[in-house]
Amino acid sequence: MAKYELLEKAFIDNRIYEPGETVTVADDVVPGPFMKPLDAAAKKMAKEVGLVVGPSPDPVDQITATNAETIGAAPQNVKSGMSASA
Repeated sequence: MAKYELLEKAFIDNRIYEPGETVTVADDVVPGPFMKPLDAAAKKMAKEVGLVVGPSPDPVDQITATNAETIGAAPQNVKSGMSASA
């Protein structure tokens, strides 16, 4: 059995777990990015599936941050990396 600490609220095996709780699952369960491996079995599975632990980046936030920096900027400034306030 593999043991993981949950980083987010999760529904596993017909139960809701809160962040910080520990869950034990079968060794062949593929962990999600919200599951931090705690024992050898969990670490082995995480390595096999290329698990990156932690919250996933939000592509919408990345797009909005990029657009917010360039709104109102002259085209030549956008190409050079200068923001609208520069």
